Amino acid sequence: MPQMTPRQRALLALILGGYALLAVVYSLVTPLFEASDELWHYPMVKYVADHDFGLPVQDPANPGPWRQEGGQPPLYYYLGAALTRWIDTSDMDAVRRINPHADIGVVVPDGNANMVVHDAEREAFPWQGTALAMYLVRFLSVLMGLGTVLLTYALGRELFPATPAIPLAAAAFTAFNPMFLFISGVINNDNLSTLLASALLLIVVRLVRRWDDPPPLRAYAWLGLLAGLGMLAKYQIGFLLPLIALVLLAISLRARDWRPVVLGGLISGGLTVLIASWWYWRNYHLYGDATGINVFLDIVGRRAIPADLRQLWTERETFMMAFWGFFGGVNVPMRDGVYALFNLLAGLSALGLLLALAREIALRFRTHTCPPMRSLYAARALTVIWAALVFVSLLIWTRQTWASQGRLWFSAIAALNVGLAAGIAAWLPRGSKAQTASLSAAALLFVGIAAAQPFTTIRPAYTLDRGATWPFATLESGPYQAACFREPDAAGETLCLAYQRVDGTLQLGDMLYLSPAMTVKRPLARDWSLFVHLVNADGTIEAQRDVYPGGGLLATSDLESGESWNNLIAVPIAETIYAPQTLDVWLGFYDLATFERMVPLGADADPLTDRLWLGRVTLEPPAGPFPNPVNANFDGRLVLRGYTIEPRALRPGETTTVTLHWEALEQLDTDYVISVQIIDPDPARLVKAAQLDAPPDPPTSAWLPGTPVTDTRALTIAADAPPGRYRLLVRVYPAGDPGGALRVRGDAGTQSVDYVWLSWIQVE
Repeated sequence: MPQMTPRQRALLALILGGYALLAVVYSLVTPLFEASDELWHYPMVKYVADHDFGLPVQDPANPGPWRQEGGQPPLYYYLGAALTRWIDTSDMDAVRRINPHADIGVVVPDGNANMVVHDAEREAFPWQGTALAMYLVRFLSVLMGLGTVLLTYALGRELFPATPAIPLAAAAFTAFNPMFLFISGVINNDNLSTLLASALLLIVVRLVRRWDDPPPLRAYAWLGLLAGLGMLAKYQIGFLLPLIALVLLAISLRARDWRPVVLGGLISGGLTVLIASWWYWRNYHLYGDATGINVFLDIVGRRAIPADLRQLWTERETFMMAFWGFFGGVNVPMRDGVYALFNLLAGLSALGLLLALAREIALRFRTHTCPPMRSLYAARALTVIWAALVFVSLLIWTRQTWASQGRLWFSAIAALNVGLAAGIAAWLPRGSKAQTASLSAAALLFVGIAAAQPFTTIRPAYTLDRGATWPFATLESGPYQAACFREPDAAGETLCLAYQRVDGTLQLGDMLYLSPAMTVKRPLARDWSLFVHLVNADGTIEAQRDVYPGGGLLATSDLESGESWNNLIAVPIAETIYAPQTLDVWLGFYDLATFERMVPLGADADPLTDRLWLGRVTLEPPAGPFPNPVNANFDGRLVLRGYTIEPRALRPGETTTVTLHWEALEQLDTDYVISVQIIDPDPARLVKAAQLDAPPDPPTSAWLPGTPVTDTRALTIAADAPPGRYRLLVRVYPAGDPGGALRVRGDAGTQSVDYVWLSWIQVE
C-alpha cells in the first residue's frame, strides 16, 4: 500500500481537527438531555456509578429513569461511570426536569421540542454536579467518534489504495455528517458500538486483502477482543458474527489450510464468549431471554402491528432525515433543502457505483480475463454485505418497535461513506484533477452544512423569542382584550394576558394559530400547564393543545414578576373531527399533578370551568360526495369513504345511529365483519360504552369494486357506561377471525394500526 504523503497527512489532520472542534460545538450548543435517548442514557450511567458498577434489574412496571436503556449491554455505561463516579450527581432530578408535554418524535409549529425545562445557572460553565458529569461523558463520546472518523479513513485506504482522495473524502463524510456530529457530542451508546463495529470491519477487510498470507495469531485475538467488546456495547454487532465466521472459512478454503477456520474460530470465538457471555447469561437468568429483548420491548413499547415492507417504505423519508440530521428528540429537523442535497448526493453516488460495476463487468467480458486483484474486490464486496447486514438487522428491529431512525445505521457508517466517496469518484477518470475536485466539493458541502446547524437549527429550537409572532395572518382580530389568572391560593392577579378575539372558518386538517401576550404579575408557586380547548355545543372537546408556556420552554415556578412574552400556540384540527360545526375556543392553566386549575378573572371568564373564552371558529367539511370524508384504506381491499353519527351526545341507555359509506377496491372473496365501537381512547382505560360487530348488508363478497355501499347500524350506550369523552372506532376483520383485522394504510411515516378513529362522542 502506498505511503501517505505529507499533504495527505495534513488533510487527514485537518479533517480530524475539524471534526473534534465541531463535535465539541454540537455538544455545548445542545442542551443537556436534549438528544435522542440521552434522557435515559445518562440516568443509566449514574446508576452504574452510584451502585459500584452494579446493573439494574429491569421491571416494566417500574422502569426507573433509565427506562429501556437499563436493558442495553453495559460497556458504554461502565466507561461513563468510571469517568464520573467521583462526582456528586445528586442534583440530577433538578437538572432533568421533565417537560411533560414534549412533542417527542413530532415536529410542530409552536416549538415544544424540549424534553426538559432548563435551568441556565445549573447548566452554566464552570460545570458542577450532574452538568459536569454529563459533559465529561459527552466528551468521551466525542473521542469515540474521532476514532470512527480515523477508522473510516483506514478502511478507505484498504479498499481504494490507488485513489487517495477517496479515503480522505470518506473520512470527511463521516466527520461532517450533521447527525454523526450530533450523536457524537451527546451521551449515547451508539458511539461506542459504531467505533467497535468500524474497527471490527477494518480487521476483517485486512484479513481478506491479505488472504494469500496466513493470518497471524494476533489477528484472531483482535477479532475476538473487538467482537466481545462489541457484544457488550450493542446487540446489533451480533448480526455480524456469522460474517466473520464465513470470512475465516473462505480464507481456509483458499489457502487449503484448516487453521484459519478452526484455530482462528477457536481463538476469536473463545475470546468473544469469554468477554461477553456473562451478560447474556445474566439476562437469561433474570428474564428467560439471553438478549433481554422481550423486557426491553415491554418498556420501550411495541408497534400495535408489526411493520410490513409497505409500512417500512413509508418511513423512508424520516429514516433518511435521521441519517443526515434530525436533532433533539427526533423533533428538530434541518431545512428540507438540506435533506434534498444530501439525498441527491447519495443518489448520484449509488448510480456511480452501478456505473463502475457495469464498466468492470464489460471490461472482463471484452478481455476475457479475471480481476487481477480478487482479494480487493472481495474486500469491497464484504463492506457492502456488512452494510446490508446492519440494515437488515435494523429492519428486523424496526418491524417490532417504533425505531425507524437512520442513525441506527451508523454501525456501518465507515463502509457507507467509503461507498459514498467511491460512487462520486466513479463519474470521473481515476486520479484526475476533476475527480479530486468533485470529492473536495462534496466534502466542503458537508462541512458547510454541518458547521451551520448548531446555530441555525439546534440553538433556536431551545431559545425563546419573547417577541415572536406568527409570520402570517391568523383568525385573531379586533381590539386587544385583557384578562388575568390567579393561583388558587393567591390573593390577587398572578398571570395576565392580552389577546384578540378568535373568529373565522377552518378546514379539517388546518391549525388554529394563537399568540396571546403574557405577563407575570407575581411569582408563581407551581408549574402550570397551558391548555386550549375547542369545544362544541354538547360540551365535547373536539381539539386541544396542552403545553408548558413559551412553547414548552418555561416552567412557571421559575418566572419572576414583570417577565413577559408572546406565547405562540398551534392547535391541530384533526381530519377526523366532525363537520360542519361551530366550536368555542377556551384557554386556561392547570396543575398536571393535581388537575387543579388557575382561576380566570375578567368578563370572558367561565367560573364554572375556570377557563377563559377566546372566541369561536366554524369548521367546514371538505367538498366531496361523502359526509365527513375519511378515505381510510383497509389493506388495499376496501375504503371507508365517509360517515355520519347522530346524535353525538348521549346518556347511558340511549341509542345513536352510525352510517358508514364504503367502497371495495377489488373483488372481495371474503365476507368481512365490521366492528363499530364507542370507546374511551385512553390506553390506560379503554372503557367501551357500546360495540356492534356485524357483517354489512349486502356482505362484502357481493360488493362491486368502485360502487359505494352504505352500512347503517344503531349503537346503544351501556347502562353502566361512565360519563366522559369517548370516540368512534371502526375495525374490519374476516368472519370468524377477530384477530385477523385488516391493516389500515396510513399516511407516510404514520404507524400502522388495524382500526380508524372517527368522531368524538360525549356520554353525559
